[in-house]
Amino acid sequence: MIELLSEHLRLHIRPDLGAGIARFDMRSPRPLPHHRGDFIPLMRPANPDATAFNDLSCYILAPWSNRIANAAFSFAGTLHTLRADWPDGTAIHGDVKHRAWSILDRSPVSARLAYDAAKGDTPAARNWPWSYRAEVRYELQESFLRTHLSVTNTDDAPFPVGVGFHPFWVRSLLAFPATAGQSAVVTMRSTGRYPCENMLPLGPAARDGVSDALSRGTNIDDLELDDVFAGFDGAASIAWPSGGVRIDYRCSKNLGHSVIYSPPKDSPMGRLFCLEPVSMINDGFNLLARGQPATGVTILKPGDTLTVDWDIMVSQSGE
Repeated sequence: MIELLSEHLRLHIRPDLGAGIARFDMRSPRPLPHHRGDFIPLMRPANPDATAFNDLSCYILAPWSNRIANAAFSFAGTLHTLRADWPDGTAIHGDVKHRAWSILDRSPVSARLAYDAAKGDTPAARNWPWSYRAEVRYELQESFLRTHLSVTNTDDAPFPVGVGFHPFWVRSLLAFPATAGQSAVVTMRSTGRYPCENMLPLGPAARDGVSDALSRGTNIDDLELDDVFAGFDGAASIAWPSGGVRIDYRCSKNLGHSVIYSPPKDSPMGRLFCLEPVSMINDGFNLLARGQPATGVTILKPGDTLTVDWDIMVSQSGE
């Protein structure tokens, strides 16, 4: 485990588990009567013994994001079949999420890691038809987390690619009593929500009441979603009114889609929600093959690299 520490933030990284985030905390600005310790979790803290990617605070999505229907897709006239790794029969959340990454360099406030998927790997070691290299760099500044992710085609043939991030934010800050209406308020602009069945888009995105409410800002308790949105402008905010805490996303333009997962509050995952910046639509490879426009899928030629940035700014009232 790698710990990064700035004046106001703390980040734990698991190189052995997809280079994912195991904690993302802010330093408490003052003693709090309902909280012990110096740090307040903003994301769900992972158990130190976690072995599953889906138990992390946040994991990396590459070389695709979210679901591929039936774990198969056509590209350049060839049908490519992956291993289904979710109960619904899809291939989910990419190939790097549970891989062991190498540490390239690190400092007290930054770390850079890489995963190489070589053509000689056995199927058990790689769930992708082509070889590639993924790199991620995390950097903390005083109240700022910057994440830079890249995927490079190291194969001798082109392939489609999509990337993103899957954070689990806490619905209410544990350090502050969550009274009525004090859960997180999410603001996110988009051009619309895709009609979906089993989280797979069925047609073009369109504006609706949910996308309009999100553009104005809405309490996460008012939403039960597992949906993908088009035309994400890269800027979003999450505010916890009970603690006066707010985070702001600033994403590179190629993270042009977003996924929001907000389960029922009384469900096993009800203390959490996700706002995932992603470059491609769910099942984008199949939709691209069927001619749907604006899937966000990138075609990488040999030697080409897709890079994205996700910046998170943390602030509290009075700062």
